[in-house]
Amino acid sequence: MKNPRTTKIKKFFNLLIITTLIIFGIYLIFISSYFKVKDITFSDKSFTNQTLAEEIASTIDIAINKNIIFVETSELELKIRSLFPELESVKVIKDYPSILTVEFLEHPLVANIINESTTIRKNYIINSIGFAIKEDLESPELPYIKIESDEPINSEVAVIEKSKLDYILESKNYFEDKFGMKIIRIEYKATAREVHLLTERNFFIWLDIQVSFEDQFKKLKKSLVKLDIYTEALEYIDLRIAGSNGDKIIYKRN
Repeated sequence: MKNPRTTKIKKFFNLLIITTLIIFGIYLIFISSYFKVKDITFSDKSFTNQTLAEEIASTIDIAINKNIIFVETSELELKIRSLFPELESVKVIKDYPSILTVEFLEHPLVANIINESTTIRKNYIINSIGFAIKEDLESPELPYIKIESDEPINSEVAVIEKSKLDYILESKNYFEDKFGMKIIRIEYKATAREVHLLTERNFFIWLDIQVSFEDQFKKLKKSLVKLDIYTEALEYIDLRIAGSNGDKIIYKRN
């Protein structure tokens, strides 16, 4: 038979232990500095761009000295995305007890931009969503896209809308793959909605960016029986015009 006195003592000590743990937990969470954010770090794959990492850290340093338990990482991620459109993805991870770790991935660089305006000539390197990431630099392994404009382009917004950029780069790759001829430069006519591909044989192919480039190149493929693009001296081939049967092309010899 259990001793009532012993049972009461056990209950008292159990209650004391629970109360102590609760008080200690409250102190640890709400009063002590144990869970306060002390540092913002970056994963190995993110820290390849040290300058960008430092800029991101300064953007969310408001989290320093805040209780990590109550830090809303989704809000920090949203703030980073809004200020750094060059990022393809970003994740803020709580590394308990006191560190926030940031993982980010940049949109890849995809093209050189040559902007010739009436006042200045500028070079940029743009990423896959059309934003200028590097200024007064070029990367020879990337395609060159020339844009002529009255005023210098605004590098604070997308230089080329993503859908248009995808069209430009995909049409280049498609032509090179299907026709076995390199494209050495691209001219983008935003107002006219045209893409001009300059081939290694020094003639242009004109495309209407509002029409599938596959359909326009099909016309060129059919015309090869009469037009030898590999030996003839040409100035341009215009694939934009739709004939009655959809196969009309216009070209000019040198």
